[in-house]
Amino acid sequence: MRVAILSDIHANIEAFEAVLADARAHSAEHFLCLGDTIGFNGDPAACMNTAAGLFAAAVRGNHEQALLQRGLFGVPLYTTMMDRTTAMLSAEHLAAIRTLPTRAQWQGITLVHASSVQAEAWQRLATVPAARAAFEAFEGQLCFFGHTHRATIFKQSESGSVSIIPAVYAEGGSCTVELEQNSRYLINPGSVGQPRDLDPRAAYAILDTESRTLTLRRVNYDVEAAAAKISNTGLPASFATALRKGASPTGD
Repeated sequence: MRVAILSDIHANIEAFEAVLADARAHSAEHFLCLGDTIGFNGDPAACMNTAAGLFAAAVRGNHEQALLQRGLFGVPLYTTMMDRTTAMLSAEHLAAIRTLPTRAQWQGITLVHASSVQAEAWQRLATVPAARAAFEAFEGQLCFFGHTHRATIFKQSESGSVSIIPAVYAEGGSCTVELEQNSRYLINPGSVGQPRDLDPRAAYAILDTESRTLTLRRVNYDVEAAAAKISNTGLPASFATALRKGASPTGD
């Protein structure tokens, strides 16, 4: 069974469609979503329409939470973005967002947006100490998370030690890791719609349960088309510049 895991689509329909085409070309049978389908980019409705009925399981991200809980970020610019986003969504879209949980299980796999430690706290999971705590907060071998917009694999060995497996992409845009039977993993597939590792290509992952491999993938898409729509969200031009560079528009 091949499962495509997507996170942080962020209203980028160009990247979303490119990733789905790539995943299907690589025989993905099921799709999972780690949240933040909306926010930052200019096509929230198109992304919500594409997501409808696609994902076998999905969770709420902090941008979905901010849409429902205005002022969550405490930054006026983000409140404006969420006001613009709400105006572009239908009542059906908003209802679908309200049903999303902050944590989900699918066939023994844990899904969260930020961290398995208090999923609704939206803490960034980016260090080994944070990963140690996160491993204690879920059962099973695999937990997928997003939020940092950077592909990351944490491994907990049978002895309990935690390490980072570097995400080194080959020329074709893939990085494949064999998942050891007696180890546990926290996996961030990277961001579909707003990568922040200085590579503007869309990022996602494919889990192959038969070969016990995890493949991180990068996909080219029409970045210029997506960047041109950012002004519709009320965000400054610097966000479009960051998208073109694969950089963080907020410095985090």
